[in-house]
Amino acid sequence: MRFHGTLLLCLATLSSAALAADKPAISLSKLYQSYEEAGHSALSMPEYDQAVRFTAVVLEQSTSMADTSLTSATDADGEVEYARLTSEDGKLAALPPGTAFTATCTVGFTSGTEYLNLTDCVIE
Repeated sequence: MRFHGTLLLCLATLSSAALAADKPAISLSKLYQSYEEAGHSALSMPEYDQAVRFTAVVLEQSTSMADTSLTSATDADGEVEYARLTSEDGKLAALPPGTAFTATCTVGFTSGTEYLNLTDCVIE
C-alpha cells in the first residue's frame, strides 16, 4: 500500500509539472513579487505547492548544511537573489553563474526570508 501512495504522489507531481510546462514562462522577479505581496510567506501565495514555469539566471552555486546543492537565482539584472532552487537530477547544479535557463519548480515553504524556496526543479 505504501508503494501505491508513493506512486500516486509521483504521478500527481509529474502531471502538475506537465501542466506548468504548457504555460508560458514568467520572470523570476514576477514570481518573487507574488511572495512579497503575500507578506514574505509562501503559504499565502496562490502559487504555493504548485508547479510554476519561469526564466532565471544562475547567480551562485553552493551547498546546504545537509550537503544538498543549492542554486541562487536572479533575473537578467543579476543583482538580487530572488530564489534558491533544488533539484534531484544534478542538471541545475551543473549550470555556471551567469547562465540563463527556464525551469519548472514547485513553490516550497518559505517564510520571512529575502528569497523564495523552489524545489523539485526540472530544467528545460
